[in-house]
Amino acid sequence: MHFFKIVLVVIALCFVTYLGKSNAATPYDIFQFVQQSPFVFCLRNGICGNQPVRRHTFTTHGLWPSNFTDPSAPILCDGTVFNRNEMNADHSLQLLLSNSWPNFNIRRTNMDFWAHEYNKHGRCSDNKFSQTQYFHEAYRLWFTYNAQYLFSQTTGIVPGYQYHYIDLESAIRRTIGGKKPLLMCKYAGGIAYLLEVVICFDYNAANPVDCVRTTNCGALVWYSL
Repeated sequence: MHFFKIVLVVIALCFVTYLGKSNAATPYDIFQFVQQSPFVFCLRNGICGNQPVRRHTFTTHGLWPSNFTDPSAPILCDGTVFNRNEMNADHSLQLLLSNSWPNFNIRRTNMDFWAHEYNKHGRCSDNKFSQTQYFHEAYRLWFTYNAQYLFSQTTGIVPGYQYHYIDLESAIRRTIGGKKPLLMCKYAGGIAYLLEVVICFDYNAANPVDCVRTTNCGALVWYSL
């Protein structure tokens, strides 16, 4: 009888250990580079105040280390938190980010926005990129893969019109080696507006890979900057 109790205890411990491992955070294996339309972000949300939101280009929302199999799964994120002194000392980087990664929320500053994104996402990859390297990578991706440029590069898709989702997706695909991007929408007045363009990259943020998250857009999408 005592033997069977021991066996049951061992089985229970193994089961608990299995559950712990299955729910544990894992290291990232891809990046999601997320660009947003400032106009659509500020559309009817009340947090942009009177700021000029017609930037006529996509800006960076974030560079997110993620899990390829399940992008919603928790990512191991125990890196060093955002160092404001390090960013304050790098005026050239701040200038680059003020153009590519600006904040539109009147309740916070650019620095607050960068700190939020880094603490939530960026430090999850600090085994690969230091804080400064991470933000330089984000700028490089924005400069190279700006969605407005990709849309117009080969297809002539321009802001101010409604398009089929598949046409918008295909336009990005053609410029990133056939890999699948992700488009996300914001709904206002029954209209789906293109809010975000997500391009996924490998572990080194070097080469595009397929995005696996599911869009919330419908068949028709209004593209506006």
